[in-house]
Amino acid sequence: MIKKIFFLIPLLALIINCSGFEFVYNIANFDKIKEKTLFSISGDNKDIINSYLSNKFGKVGGDPVYILSVVSSESIEAVVIESDATASKFMIKHDLKYKLDNINKKCTVFEKDILTKNSYDAKSAGYSFGTDLAEKELSTKNLHSNIDQFLNELLINYNNLKCKNES
Repeated sequence: MIKKIFFLIPLLALIINCSGFEFVYNIANFDKIKEKTLFSISGDNKDIINSYLSNKFGKVGGDPVYILSVVSSESIEAVVIESDATASKFMIKHDLKYKLDNINKKCTVFEKDILTKNSYDAKSAGYSFGTDLAEKELSTKNLHSNIDQFLNELLINYNNLKCKNES
């Protein structure tokens, strides 16, 4: 009997505390731009960005209402340089500039510049497929994180998708 009570009390506490749980994306607000947004992507890693945005926003059905412009730049720099002048750790940075425009009203709805960075270790002093794979994998994760951060900012600062100069 006591074992059941010690099991039920934490279970009830968990259920009560999680009752107000909400998803990261407020679906009702996100539905207003989902499948209604075209993409204009320029700069580095266009294929990765386009693929991830397409998964998030879905295919445009009917007449598009919004256009999301993304300008991407990637930079990789050596962070740790060994005594023999080889780099053993690299920093990869992605700077994405987002601009969401309403096509019908010909105005800007939301703008944001997001910089994400992360580091990876070189696998060997010479050419290494492991290093290339680590760089590509980290780059993809970094870009996905950047886009997710943009979507969070868009929904947090959500203004009923009004133009910036409207009240």
